[in-house]
Amino acid sequence: MVLSENQFFPLLKLAIPLALTGLVQSSAFFFETIFLSHLSQEALAAGALVSWLFWTLTVILFGTLGSINILIAHKFGANDHKGISLVVRDGLLLAIFFAVPVFLLSWNIAPIFLLLSQNPTTTALAQSYLHAMSWGILPDFVMIAFLELIMGIGHMRIIMIFSILYVPINIVFSYTLIFGKWGLPALGIAGAGWGMSISYWITAILLGIYIVTHEKYKDYFHNLFNFQKPSYLFELIKIGVPMGIMYSFEVAFFLVVTLLMGTFGSHILAANQIVMQYSGTILGVIFSIGQAVTVRIGHLSGANDTYSLAKAGYAGFYMVSIFTVIIAIFYWLFPIALISIDFDVHAANNQEVVYYAQQFFAIAAVFMILEAGRISFLSALRGLKDTYFPLLTSIISFWCIALPVGYYLATRLNFGGVGLWWGMAAGTVVSVVLLYYRFKFKIKHREGSP
Repeated sequence: MVLSENQFFPLLKLAIPLALTGLVQSSAFFFETIFLSHLSQEALAAGALVSWLFWTLTVILFGTLGSINILIAHKFGANDHKGISLVVRDGLLLAIFFAVPVFLLSWNIAPIFLLLSQNPTTTALAQSYLHAMSWGILPDFVMIAFLELIMGIGHMRIIMIFSILYVPINIVFSYTLIFGKWGLPALGIAGAGWGMSISYWITAILLGIYIVTHEKYKDYFHNLFNFQKPSYLFELIKIGVPMGIMYSFEVAFFLVVTLLMGTFGSHILAANQIVMQYSGTILGVIFSIGQAVTVRIGHLSGANDTYSLAKAGYAGFYMVSIFTVIIAIFYWLFPIALISIDFDVHAANNQEVVYYAQQFFAIAAVFMILEAGRISFLSALRGLKDTYFPLLTSIISFWCIALPVGYYLATRLNFGGVGLWWGMAAGTVVSVVLLYYRFKFKIKHREGSP
């Protein structure tokens, strides 16, 4: 399909602030990994396990809240401002309701590590991290609901501004509390959790004050305490739960991969974490561009502009593909420079980590290019409120293809961690193909509708 600049510019207007937002937000994880790596390999391993297990069990709720911006985008495209206010009302209710079980889960989740045969020292470190992090869950969920409103309307620069505000606060408090700077106690890995909680509270309060009092948004809160119908709770859950389950399956997959990496040795796990540190940052940017695709398609769908809608979907694919090819070149040509940020690449005791991280970077470059295509078409379908097919596709590609293929290559053919990475690449190929044809089908179906 031939695309003109008219298809790229509206999407770029949404995507650039969100891409910068994704980069800024991912940098918090990036710096946290650096801080923990300077504590010890055990702290780095504990941080990796906490990240994957916690997100595996809670991302279903975060994914459900993602339906807020989808509904708001459709309402905004249809110029239904009262509908937006009712979605805001129900979205905030969901956010507050979800915060309670997530707090209880994160507070009591650490013993699961022992059931997964993890080291007791790693488990103790993980527990201190989780307990500190738990106190930031409520403001985090409320902040997500606020940001989903802003995203659905398409005011991406506001999201970027508050992300730029949040990340330095997170980095500063995490650094000072991990290492005990400026007279504050050195809390070790728990300091990372406290830094996260403090930054969530500060940012959520400032964002709440801004959004409730600003002329552009305050009208959307007029129905906050009006519990009359219509209610959008069911539609939010109907659209959001499949997304949440899909994210949960995907994060669970990476948790399993992380645990399998650990069975090959701590040096393999550390090498994998270095690569995931960078890949997580890049995926954050790609996912943010995908959110722009979702919002753009939501607006066009609400306005019933099918022709522009199809163009926007393909424009998003080209955009993320060009971006990830550039990143892949860096992965292939400069892995040592990337690894040296975390470890002394010349130290004798780090040579195994450096060796395996180089191999992982080479395959991760291929995986990232494929993953970008998957996320772009997934985001386009999400903008069409199609969330069940992407869920099925994720289950097939990650659990029925990537994991079995990766496990076979890793254990039976003795490729180790390299085999697990090639398995991920194989599963993603299948996912891209399925999502591409699903998007074509949905567009054709809309064009044939009366």
